Order: sequence, then structure tokens, then C-alpha cells
Amino acid sequence: MDQERKSFDSCIHKLVSWRRKKRIFIIMLLVFLMIAIFGVQFYHIKQKGHLSPELSQKEDDTFMQSIKVKFIEAAKLNSQEHLRKNNRLINIKDIEKLKKIDQPSHTEKNVEAFETNQQLGIPRVLTIFRNPYIPKHRIVHFDLKGAPPTIIYLKKIMSLIKNVGATGILLEYEDMFPYTGILAPIAAKNAYTFDQVIEILQYAQELQLEVIPLIQTFGHMEFALKHRIFSGSREVPGSPQALCPNRNSSLDLIRELVNQILHVHSNIHYLHIGCDEVFEMGECEICRTEIRENLFLKHVHNVVNIVRASNSKIKVIIWDDMLRHIAVQNLQAANIGDQVEPMVWVYAEDIYRFVQPPIWEKYTNVFNTAWTASAFKGAFGEAMYIPNARRHLENNLRWLEVMATQSDSFKQGLRGIVLTGWQRYDHFAILCELLPAAVPSLILNLLATTNGYFNATFKDQFLNSLSCPYPNERKPRPFLNLEGDPNMWEKLARCMFPGHAFFRLMYRLHNLEQEARDYVDSTTRQKGWLTAYNVKYNYSLPLRVDELTQDLPRVYHGLVSLARNAAESLKDIVDNYTISEWIEQRVYPYMIELENIQNASIALKKVKFWPARPLPIFKDLQKHGIAIG
Repeated sequence: MDQERKSFDSCIHKLVSWRRKKRIFIIMLLVFLMIAIFGVQFYHIKQKGHLSPELSQKEDDTFMQSIKVKFIEAAKLNSQEHLRKNNRLINIKDIEKLKKIDQPSHTEKNVEAFETNQQLGIPRVLTIFRNPYIPKHRIVHFDLKGAPPTIIYLKKIMSLIKNVGATGILLEYEDMFPYTGILAPIAAKNAYTFDQVIEILQYAQELQLEVIPLIQTFGHMEFALKHRIFSGSREVPGSPQALCPNRNSSLDLIRELVNQILHVHSNIHYLHIGCDEVFEMGECEICRTEIRENLFLKHVHNVVNIVRASNSKIKVIIWDDMLRHIAVQNLQAANIGDQVEPMVWVYAEDIYRFVQPPIWEKYTNVFNTAWTASAFKGAFGEAMYIPNARRHLENNLRWLEVMATQSDSFKQGLRGIVLTGWQRYDHFAILCELLPAAVPSLILNLLATTNGYFNATFKDQFLNSLSCPYPNERKPRPFLNLEGDPNMWEKLARCMFPGHAFFRLMYRLHNLEQEARDYVDSTTRQKGWLTAYNVKYNYSLPLRVDELTQDLPRVYHGLVSLARNAAESLKDIVDNYTISEWIEQRVYPYMIELENIQNASIALKKVKFWPARPLPIFKDLQKHGIAIG
């Protein structure tokens, strides 16, 4: 029995010993394999300077897509402040991991430049995808209404944008087209001649730039309906903003506008018929019995028929804002998807705030394709005189993200993007940023849309396009500072692009305008001797009046000098009417205020004797129901 137990114990001991040896062998084998794998990785690091693409292509693409999804989620946040806080959704670890993926050279450059973007002040928008989205068409919008650039200057800008990547131009003539016949009253006295329009079109053809004319045909009809002869087509008798879609005279007007434009633009592929911001619709005695959206869709249908009767091959484009709140069933019932291509426009940074995902889904169910529209000027204030390039760049970069997301949802994808450059908010508004003040913003945003992103790798192309000298600095500095200098005055002060003198003058205007405002406010409101009350009653101390007017000549002559320099810098860019209008709107009001202060001070100082107080009771208070005494 003992012998059997010993034999059994011996077998158990041998089995345990064998299992231990087997476990040790497996562990050693695993350690060896890990060392071998590490050695291969180390070899690739030494050879390539970065990690080998051990991730499979599927894993690589999955990771890139996850980063893209993170950013799209951040972009859809309605609050811009929340968006900025959530930009850390793409964290440093993600960026480091991107560096470890063997990607195409352009993507590697983007990753390397990501941190540099913060130094340049470029908005933190993720544009480091393997294949950045590049719109097929990059169209630059020239808003000509009421202030036409000279043909020489316009051709310089057309050549410049072609070199940077533009594929076409959107020409919004409004009253600058040389209309004839019954439409002759519409043409402004400084409108282009037929020969000048032909020269523009021929030069665009030489540059292989697609030309898309834009005619307003519903809202923004002030340029035509302001005239007595066409006032009968107004929707609201006292307002020329929109025409009545149910009057024969309205369709006759549209037909003549379309025919005259198409007669000159005989080789175009697209025509933009406007139809945005129809503020007055369904208000006249004829239209108020119909549903507003039916009125709109019916009028678009009628305009499209007019266009096709003249040229059946032309594709018709409309602005999309009037479509956003129309139900998909009604759009489909009207068959509008076969009639027009919508141009979805948002000029703010948060695209999805204004065109939410359900609207995009509706558009993809109705239309085979669509356009988008960003802005490079004329979008952030009716009275601005230079664009905020940083805000416009973020608008364009956000659009690239949205287009990358939405393009595949359309059967034919997205056609392209239009960079709008509004010159007035409507026909009756004052001038906003003139074209020469916005050339740097245009080039910056056109580079971004042409390449699918913008970062430090475009330094040479950006500076060369604007004819900028390279700074001779011991310690190189970033070539842009959009965070601290969103107008780019500091960085582009010595550039020689077309219109550079006027661009530089805007910085001087900025300083003089602030100085004039501060002086007027200090003199007439904050101090106690040159207020409206002092002037009314001729009651002040001459000594104090002299003190308050010491700086007046310096500020005044600075404004006069600015006006002269503006006229000189604009003389080859726009006509004399535009120069006069710009000076009268921007500089002259301050000159008048200073002249009024000067005249009041002279009158106050002539007084040598003053009455005893109290001064007379202000009787005008009585008409407001304020009875005193």
C-alpha cells in the first residue's frame, strides 16, 4: 500500500513539475515574441522617424472617422461659447495618435502645423482629414450695385483670384447693367456700358472663369420698383422691396430683365434668380387669399419657365432661405427639385444653428444637388469698412466641414461654394466694405476653400499672392496674427496688392474715427462748458472754451487729410460718384461735428457780459406734459 502511494505521489510530482516547465516555456516564448515585435517597431522608428503603420487601413480610417465625428458633433452645438469650450473634444492625445499614422504628405503637414495655427490665430477647426474636402466650384461674388469697380481694377482682381484657385465669378449687376428699352430707367447713371460688360465676360473667358449672372426676381427688387414706371408691380404700394407675383406686369418685368441679361450672357451654364428675403409677400389684395409658401413656389416656377423659354439648357439657382420652413411634401408636390438648385447661405460661424440637420435632410430628399455660400466681406455690419478676416475664415472652414458631411447625401453631391462679398445690405443701404479693403480677406478665404484647409503651410502662397515682402527678422514671427489683428493691418502693412493704399488707409481711419468720437464726446458731453445747454444759452467761460478747442484743429485737419488720401487711393479703383459717397458717409460727418463745435466756441467767446442766474425755464417740456412753474 505504501509502495503504491509513493508511486502515485511520484507521478503527481512529475505532472506538476511538467506543468510548471510548460508554463515557464510559454511565458518565455511570449517574452521573446514581444521583444521581437518591439525590435521591429524600433527599427521602423529609426528608419522613418515615426511609428510604422501597424494599424490596418481599416483601423486607420476608423480612427480618422472618429475624430471627424467628434468635430462634427462639436460644430453642431448651437452656442458658440459652448463650441469653443468643446473644441477639446479633439485632444492632444488624438493629435499625437494622428502623427503616428503613416499618412499622405499633405496630411502630415497639416498635423505638424496644427499647433502653429494657434500662433497664427487661425480658428481651431479640425481640417486634418486624410482627404480634405475641396469644393468643385469656388465662385467669387462681385456685388456691383451702386458702386462699380473700374474695369481695369476688376480685371486685376479676377486675375488674382484665378491664380489662387477661383473657378468662377457670380456677377450681381442690379442697377449696374446697361438696360435698354423699357428697362432703361433701371440702369444707374454710372452703370457699365455694353462694351465694358463684354470686356468683363471676354476676360473671364480668357481666364477660364465660369460666369454666373445674378438677377433679383422677387425680393430685393428696390432697384426696379423704386421707379414710378414699375411701382404698379409692388406687393406693398408704399414699399419697393418685393414685387407682387400675381400681377402680369410683374412677370413682364422679370421676362424683360431675364431676356436682356441672357442676350449678353449667351454662353452661361447657370443663372441665379435671387429670391431671398422676400419680406413682403401675401399682403396685397390679390395675394392675401393664398398661402405664402404656395405663392413663393408658384412664382419660382413662373420665373424658371421664363428662363427656360429663353434658354432651356441653363440651370437655375436660387437662395435657399425661403425654402427652409416649407414642408418637404409641399416642395415635392411643387416639383421644385427639377426646377432649381438651392444655394444654402450662412455667413456666421455656426452653420448648423441656421440650417439644422433636418433641413439638410429635407433638401437631400427634394434636390439632386445644391450650392453653399459663405462670405469674405459684407456680412457682419452694414457700416463696416474693413472685414474681420478671422470671422470670415472660420465661416469658410466651418462650411468645408459641413460640405464634407452633407455632400454624399445628395445624389449628385454639392456643386460648390460661393464666397459672397456684399457691397450694400440692400439697394438703399450705405456702402459697407469696399473691395480693395477686403482683398486680403478674399485671398485668405479663397486659399482655404481651394485647398480644403488653411494653415502655416500656405505662408508663401498667401504672401506672394498679396505681393508682400518677406520680413528680415532675427527671430522669425508668425506671418499672421488673426487673434490679435483680425483685420491683418499689422502683418500686411507693406504689401502691394491691387488696392493696398486704400487697405492701409483703413487703419488710419480706424484711429482717426476713434479720436474724433472721443473728442466730440469729451467736449460736448463729459466736460461742462461746451454742451448743448451752454451753446443754447450762450453761457460759458471763454477760458475753458479755449482749453477745450486746443486739439480741434489737429483732429480736424487729420480728417481732411484722410479724405484727400482716400480720394487719391480710390481714383483708379472706383468712379468719382463712389469716392464722393464713401467720403461723405465715412469721414465728412466727423468734419461737420467738429465744425459745429468750432462755430459754437466762437459764438461763446464773443460774449463779454452774462445775465444773472437763473436762466429761463425750458418751455419745451410742457409739450411732453412736464409742467414746471
